[in-house]
Amino acid sequence: MKRILYLTLTIMLCLTFFTAVTWAEEKASAASDKILSQQQVDELLQADNNPAAYVKIDEDAYKVYPDFKDKKAVRKELLKNLPTNKVLYLLTASEQTFTLAFDVVKDLEKSGRLYDNSRYMGGKDDSDAGAENIKANIHKFWFMKIPCGSTVYDDGVNVGIGIGIGRRHRGGIGIGW
Repeated sequence: MKRILYLTLTIMLCLTFFTAVTWAEEKASAASDKILSQQQVDELLQADNNPAAYVKIDEDAYKVYPDFKDKKAVRKELLKNLPTNKVLYLLTASEQTFTLAFDVVKDLEKSGRLYDNSRYMGGKDDSDAGAENIKANIHKFWFMKIPCGSTVYDDGVNVGIGIGIGRRHRGGIGIGW
């Protein structure tokens, strides 16, 4: 009888502990998922010593990412938690943060490897669209997260291109069906 009581108490304590840990993790992740408006981001980018990165996830919504320490932190914090099949913009006032994040995206694009079951593509953005009162030293690039099997960027597409030879092609130079 005592063993059953001890076993029951032990199970209850374990469940209470795991529930508390899960609650604390959810609370910490909710605090890090801070969303800012365009005006707030413009004000924060004016600071000279601001190493944070801001990712435009919607028309007037920017997600804040603190200073990245290394490439692993960029992959873990930035790339895993973004929406897919959408052009995103990363803005930062820090040259080091920009270089680190841009190099990670370009390395993944060049290698063609899947990360988090997605492919990535991106490039530098030299336009000033939507940035009327931003300093000249703001670094910006665009990138996309494209899930494996998506119709946007799938290597498995088999479309014949030819010069009018074969039964699947109708007409002059072009794509055959």
